[in-house]
Amino acid sequence: MSRRYLNLTPLAEALAAMRQAFPSPGHAETVPLHLSVGRVTAEPLYAEYSIPGADIARFDGYAVKSSETLGAQDQRPLPLLASARINTGEVLPPSFDAVVMIEDTWDEGGIPWVRKSAASWQHVRHAGEDIRAGELVLPKGHQVRPFDLGALATYGIARLAVRSVRVGIVPTGSELVPLGVAPAPGQTIETNTLMAEAYLSRMGATCRRYGIVPDDPDRISDAVQTAVAENDLVILSAGSSAGTRDFSRDVVGALGEIVFHGIAVRPGKPVLLASVGGKPVLGMPGYPVAAQTVLREVAGNLLAWWGLSPLPGEEMDVRLSRRLASDLGFDEFVPVSVGRVNGTCWATPHPRGGGIQMAVVRANGYLHVPAAREGIEAGEEVHVRLTVPPPEIARTLVCVGQRDPALAELRNLLSETGYLLHCCNASTVGAVLAVRANTCHAASICIPETEAAWNDQVLRYLPDVDLLRVQVARTELGIASAGLLDAGGLASLRFVNRPKGTAARILLDAWLDRQGIDAGRIAGYEQEVRTAGAVAAAVGNGFADAGVCPAPMAREAGLRFTPLGYESCELLIRKELAADDGVASLVRAARSPEFRAFLRSMERDRTDTDPAGGTPRDALPA
Repeated sequence: MSRRYLNLTPLAEALAAMRQAFPSPGHAETVPLHLSVGRVTAEPLYAEYSIPGADIARFDGYAVKSSETLGAQDQRPLPLLASARINTGEVLPPSFDAVVMIEDTWDEGGIPWVRKSAASWQHVRHAGEDIRAGELVLPKGHQVRPFDLGALATYGIARLAVRSVRVGIVPTGSELVPLGVAPAPGQTIETNTLMAEAYLSRMGATCRRYGIVPDDPDRISDAVQTAVAENDLVILSAGSSAGTRDFSRDVVGALGEIVFHGIAVRPGKPVLLASVGGKPVLGMPGYPVAAQTVLREVAGNLLAWWGLSPLPGEEMDVRLSRRLASDLGFDEFVPVSVGRVNGTCWATPHPRGGGIQMAVVRANGYLHVPAAREGIEAGEEVHVRLTVPPPEIARTLVCVGQRDPALAELRNLLSETGYLLHCCNASTVGAVLAVRANTCHAASICIPETEAAWNDQVLRYLPDVDLLRVQVARTELGIASAGLLDAGGLASLRFVNRPKGTAARILLDAWLDRQGIDAGRIAGYEQEVRTAGAVAAAVGNGFADAGVCPAPMAREAGLRFTPLGYESCELLIRKELAADDGVASLVRAARSPEFRAFLRSMERDRTDTDPAGGTPRDALPA
């Protein structure tokens, strides 16, 4: 196996090397007009006809000789003795030089009368007023839009030459299964080629997705050679990193010449570019978010260099809601949610990582941290590239804090009012500090239903802020276990824990303290997982014997449940924002009968929280 990437090429240098190595293939093809939307014109388009082809009426009315209307006025109306009824768009009859609108006439004895004289060529569209035969309609390099079709058809253009770039997209990986096949453990649905085809097609490329190729160097080599013969650009999905089954570099290195392997960009660092038969072969990472970065910043850049049209994306100057750390020397692209709070637009970052697709789904833009920066401070003005139409920002409500399944349903209900709820991850303290800084519309916190928890996690950070508290849901938490649990036996079990500051951890620690149990004696106490679902899965799959999770999750996993207490998921809102229509809509949705019915179905809106379905419930000493 050849040496993997060690020296990362700066993004700007990589793009320059790519442009130098691969000039435009310069292909064009002729397509019917109705198939041209999104394609880029390969040559200028000229009108076949003059439009209008003759002098025509601009409005319904009467064609007249303007000289015969001279002197007409309110006190001295004149009959239109020499006139012809005419409709909008009809050719003006010979000898007539004006049109009088029908609403400016009245009829007496079958003869139209007017009170106002008509100027020569009044309400007449002259031949060629829109365009003359041979006049330029669209220049070379124009991406055809839907509304362009009407004009092009009107001017007699039925077929047109468009730039042709053929892109072959080859997915590799023995673990991949096609969409529609349920993945077994260790398998993954192949999605990167779907994204690549959709993204690059919108630029005007003609894309072809090939079948999944397993991790076999010979079969990958055959697939690459076939794709190179049939396309102008080949994209290899996955296999460009340094794993034991990542064969892309060795394969394309044997077939051609490596231009670079590894770019100082996050996510997307393992990107590979090679020249095979004089054509670019781009190896992108298998992680979806990393693949998106490579498609946008590298593949899209190459197609734009070749003359296709970059996808539109508005930039917006906003302020960063919290400090964003970044390593010097890396161009980093961070998904963010932008919302307007009290007249200021704030961008709140989402979690980073090449595999966290929901961070991109939940975002409405992304922030580029240049390689020369070691991060961006809170409150600093930044440029954000939006991934949604700009008017959507005014309808966006940003909620910072802990994600809860109930918030997803709340987002659904809120969307019916025209507003969009964006939930950005943060700890309870981080969410409370966002409220204090006034950078979000609401904070979502999940804390134990105790006065001590409220005072410790909220009140001490917001002593002088007038707050509106909206309970979203409540959940009973407890220790989920595969077998019967007793306090004395905890030390003999393998435990899986939640992070410090979570309601699960607070309730567990409080109970351990009351029982006089040393947490250090519990095997796995320091082993933390990020979500309650991960706890239930770990216990259910036998990787741990016990852990704290909600009662419904314990039931679904077939586990025993030992209650510890209740967690309240609440929205914290500054009262000064309560009059905002979007915030008021959020509060109404949280208090609506539809939402409460949803919570009851999830066993999260009951005072008697004994789960239906008979989950075994054990009682430990208080």
